[in-house]
Amino acid sequence: MTRYEIENELDKLYRELETVKNADEETVCRAYNTDTKQEYIDIIQDEIDCYEAILAGDEEPTSDEWDAHGFANEADYLRYKFG
Repeated sequence: MTRYEIENELDKLYRELETVKNADEETVCRAYNTDTKQEYIDIIQDEIDCYEAILAGDEEPTSDEWDAHGFANEADYLRYKFG
C-alpha cells in the first residue's frame, strides 16, 4: 500500500469510528455483526493503530497483533489486513 492509500484508509476508519460511537448498541451489533458496540470500537481502533504504526515506519506487525485475533500465522493476518 502506498502512503496515500494508508492515509485514505485512516480517514475512513476515523469516520467509521465516529459513526459507531454515535450509534446505539443494537444498531452497531446488527450492522457490524458484533456482540457489543465496544467490541467493534476495539476492532476499528486496532486497525487505526496498525495503519498509524505503518506510517510511523514500524511496518512489521508484532506477533501479538495477528495472534490475538486468532489468525494461524502472520501471513494469514497480512492477507486479511492488506488483501
